[in-house]
Amino acid sequence: MNVRLPNKSLAIAAFLAASTGLFAADPAASAPAKPVADVAAPAKVEKLLPTDVKKITEKFSAQRDAVLADRQALLDQLKTATAEQRKAIIEKMQAQQKDLLDAQRALGKQIRDDLRQLRQSQPTGVH
Repeated sequence: MNVRLPNKSLAIAAFLAASTGLFAADPAASAPAKPVADVAAPAKVEKLLPTDVKKITEKFSAQRDAVLADRQALLDQLKTATAEQRKAIIEKMQAQQKDLLDAQRALGKQIRDDLRQLRQSQPTGVH
């Protein structure tokens, strides 16, 4: 018996779907957790933030921009500097990098200490 299939790839896809247990209309597997319209856009999320978090974020952004601008200024000076000036600029950049790493280490230590205190203050058996 010779059976002719109109679309061979469609038949193969149907066979694979049937043999692996996939169904075309499985609402539990294909339905998203939330409709796309309910997902908040970044602009909407900012409106929901408390003002103190916004202030902290703005302060961080200003500090970050200042550090980046200072670093860029040093890099620009480095392009046209003499040998002595290059050495001084590189030393200044290395000192700034060391200060940044020290501040990050101190912050990490503070966070670990705070977390340790929180864990110790919790009653036993509560996670």
